Amino acid sequence: MFTDVLINCSHQIDELTCCKKDSSPCNCVSALMDDYSIRPDSYDCIKKMSTYSVRYGPAYISEVYHYLVATNFTNFLTTPITKIISLGCGFAPDYYAIKKYRDMFTTSSIISYTGIDRSTSWEIARPVANDCNFISLDLTAPFSLSGANVVIINKVFSTLYRNSMHTSFLTNLESEIRRLPQGTVIIFIDINHYNMGRDVFHTSVSSILPNFTRYYFDGHHESNWVKIHNNNLILDIPEDLSVSSLESTGSTVVFEYRK
Repeated sequence: MFTDVLINCSHQIDELTCCKKDSSPCNCVSALMDDYSIRPDSYDCIKKMSTYSVRYGPAYISEVYHYLVATNFTNFLTTPITKIISLGCGFAPDYYAIKKYRDMFTTSSIISYTGIDRSTSWEIARPVANDCNFISLDLTAPFSLSGANVVIINKVFSTLYRNSMHTSFLTNLESEIRRLPQGTVIIFIDINHYNMGRDVFHTSVSSILPNFTRYYFDGHHESNWVKIHNNNLILDIPEDLSVSSLESTGSTVVFEYRK
C-alpha cells in the first residue's frame, strides 16, 4: 500500500514548483532539517510534505509496527470494532502500520481510524479506504475523543511544544482522557529528546494515567524504560525515488498509558 504512496509522492516532488519566495535552490530535505533544528516547523507545502513522506515515512511506519509487535497489541484489539483516533496524524503512518500488523497477526476486530490534523497538505500520502477518515482541525482548539478505544498522539506534541502551543493541547487532552472509558489505551509517539517536550507530556498525562510503560528505540532512557530492539524497515523501498528514505528507525519514544 505505502509503496504506491512513495512513488506518487516522488512524482509530486519532481513536478511541483517550489513554494520558496527567494531565488535560492529548492531543497525540501534541507528545509525539513531546518524545521527541526533552527526554526518552528511548518506543514503547509505539498511538495515538502511529499518529501517528508518519502524521507521519513518508511521509518515512522516501521517504528509503530515494531511497537505493536513488541507489545503483542492484539491483546488490545478485543472489541468487535476498534476505534482509533490519531491526533496530529500527518500522512497516517500509524494506520499503515496497524493495517500491516493486522495482516500479519490475525484479529477479528475491525479497525475504524480517524486522523486529526490541521494540515491538508498530506492528502497525497494518506490512505484512501473505507475504514479511515480525516478531519482538519487545529489541535490547540477543543477536540473530542468520544468512543475511542485507542488514542495516538503521533509526533505532533514536539511541534506544539516548540511553537509554545502545547499548554492548551494538554488541557484539552486531559479533559478528554477523563471522559474515556476504562480500558482505553493512549499512545504517545515522538522524538526522544527533552527539548522536544517528551518529559513535559509524560509529567502531564502520567498524573492522571499512572499505569504506563515507556518504550524507546535509541537514545536517552531510564532504568525502567523498555527497549524495542527491532530497527529495520518493514517496507520495500522502490528504486529511483526523488528523495532517499531513512534506512532504519530513529531516536523515538513510544509511551503507552492505560486507563
